Order: sequence, then structure tokens, then C-alpha cells
Amino acid sequence: MEPNQAVKENPLHAQEEEELRAGQEIYEMTQTAGWGRVKKLLEDLAYHSWVDPREVTDKEQWEWRELNAFHASNNAKELLDKIARAVSDSEYLAKVKAGEIQRKSMKI
Repeated sequence: MEPNQAVKENPLHAQEEEELRAGQEIYEMTQTAGWGRVKKLLEDLAYHSWVDPREVTDKEQWEWRELNAFHASNNAKELLDKIARAVSDSEYLAKVKAGEIQRKSMKI
């Protein structure tokens, strides 16, 4: 592309604009020191949750704690994934809006 040639911006739909703004806000949040600490807590919960067998007195209690640990871990993983996906989607939409890439079309 020549320096004098302007890149044509593509308008986004209202929902895409909202997704772009939300993703940009989430990205800004992830650049703070506080997010680093929250992310570490979520990753610990997501990937290092287990029931201490020394604290369990019977099978029912073990199963209940394991089930709760599983759900807490799963929720933490889903939250981390949603945050990463929102940032990734907003980066894509920003490039579409700037005319850097063409909008992907879905084939049904």
C-alpha cells in the first residue's frame, strides 16, 4: 500500500461495537497489577484444586468436597477463557473496523 493511500474503515454493527468496547475495557483491566494477582488466584483455583484427604471423615463428605472443588475449578477456567476470548474478539473487530482484514463470513 502506498503512503498516500488511505485505508477505508468498515462500519461495525451495534452489537459488534459493543463487543469491541467490552473487549477493550477487559484488555485494559488485564494490564493492571491487580489483574495479575486475580489471574494467579483464578489459575490456582482452576488448575490446583484438590481435596485434602486428611480432612475427610467419610465417603459422602469426600464426594461432596470433590464435586465442589470440580465446579469451582471449572468456573475459574471458564472465566479465564471468557476473558481471553473477549480480548481476542475485540482485537479481530478492531482490525475489521480499521480495514486491515475482511470480515469472516460463515458458511451454513
